[in-house]
Amino acid sequence: MKCVIVGDAPYAEEYIAGLKELAANDQRIIFTGYVFGNGYQELGSNAYVFVESSGVGGTHPALVEAMAFENCVVTHNTPENMETIGEAGFAYDGKVGARDLRRVLEELLNDPDKVESYRHKARQRAQSVYSWETVTDSYERLFYQICARLPERLRCFRVEGLQIKKDFARWRSERKIR
Repeated sequence: MKCVIVGDAPYAEEYIAGLKELAANDQRIIFTGYVFGNGYQELGSNAYVFVESSGVGGTHPALVEAMAFENCVVTHNTPENMETIGEAGFAYDGKVGARDLRRVLEELLNDPDKVESYRHKARQRAQSVYSWETVTDSYERLFYQICARLPERLRCFRVEGLQIKKDFARWRSERKIR
């Protein structure tokens, strides 16, 4: 099995050069740099496990895409990543770093049935929580709530894992927002 590292970080050239030097004699490790289009889809749809190691930012599109590609996903345990994966993936302790990531990856490499199970969970979560319809309905609901006119079709809407303020009118009145 190969470890394919996709992407780049122009602000971390020395770090990446050091990683490439460490992996220079190991043909199992491949650094692709940035990959887009068909190549990206090919890599994404054939991964055994996808790792999102970023410790900054919000919902990472690459993580949601990996889930939609039906990958078993492993993330750095930031609140944003944990919210994105819900119960459909694995996390490692970013403060511990590579040692904890290694623990999670070894567990998954030794349990193909678990990987297969979480592939399906990830895809299902991506489809139910991050579809265009779900996201646009959530934005539409928010805008109507801000205007205090929520249409009936959106009043009972709830998506697992999303936190939508139930009593927005009360929240607005407490802050004297009109």
